[in-house]
Amino acid sequence: MAYLITGGMGCIGSYVIRDLLNAGEKIIVYDFIPDFTIPKMVLTEEQLEQFTFVQGDITDLPHVLRTVQEHQIDRIIHLASWQVPACNANPPQALKIVCEGTINMFEAARIFGLKRVVWASSVAVFGSPEDYNHEQIANDAPHYPKFIYGACKSMNERYAAHYFDNYGVDTIGLRFTAVYGVGRTRGMSSFSTQMIEAVADGKSYASPFGDDAIDWQYVEDVSRSIVMSCTCPVTQTRVFNVKGGIRTVKEGVAYLKKLVPSAQITLEPGVFGISWDYDADPIAQEVGFTPQYTMEQGILKTLNRFRELAGLDPIKEP
Repeated sequence: MAYLITGGMGCIGSYVIRDLLNAGEKIIVYDFIPDFTIPKMVLTEEQLEQFTFVQGDITDLPHVLRTVQEHQIDRIIHLASWQVPACNANPPQALKIVCEGTINMFEAARIFGLKRVVWASSVAVFGSPEDYNHEQIANDAPHYPKFIYGACKSMNERYAAHYFDNYGVDTIGLRFTAVYGVGRTRGMSSFSTQMIEAVADGKSYASPFGDDAIDWQYVEDVSRSIVMSCTCPVTQTRVFNVKGGIRTVKEGVAYLKKLVPSAQITLEPGVFGISWDYDADPIAQEVGFTPQYTMEQGILKTLNRFRELAGLDPIKEP
């Protein structure tokens, strides 16, 4: 199968490339800038030579269509997007990149009859805990987005339903939470990765959201959920909550200090401002995905990869 991965130069995309290459698939990466900084942190030298890079803009529909046709694409994995800070800073451009860019992938799938589009939505479509009476948020719960980013993702979910209902375009959207792992450099929830990297490098770090309990979602679990969604049978549900495990930020800091007693981490007060408790039963039932990594396992693997990149020996689990 031939896969087009938009945003493949990013964190999640790099792991998806790795996993699909290991499965023997043909990969075409479509991205705005040929920046291999993150892929080099995740992929081997051999793997970096095994996929084709196409420079392009996801808002350029004619170029997207040419790329799909020229490379005989079967499936699209759409990960290219702006994050919360960039969307809030430039709402008009956020609409073009986050919404129009996604709709272009649906349109390409419609025109060429592609097998499936798997795309990244976000739990940012939902609101604050108060909007749901501090109860677990169901997969089909109403949307109350607090950021421009979440509002754009919410609109994309409505478009996905329209394309499926009216044109039979098979799409699966995945709502990710606080993804962490080597390569995660952007977005409000990237603080957990920054904290782990600082410990690996022997630097001090002041962690925000010290009063919160977040969903620790390790990037390798995220990649596996995407790959599984590409080939599972047609689902009844169009968009799924995907979660890791809810643990406090304080627990994450405590575990890092257990691994590296000299770690210089301080906690700043505050909470992220959204709920982290989501019902992920639908994706387990319809796709078969459940997370494999605990917070401790993900932190340890991330820490040791950062240490490896710095030429340091790995730390054993205590």
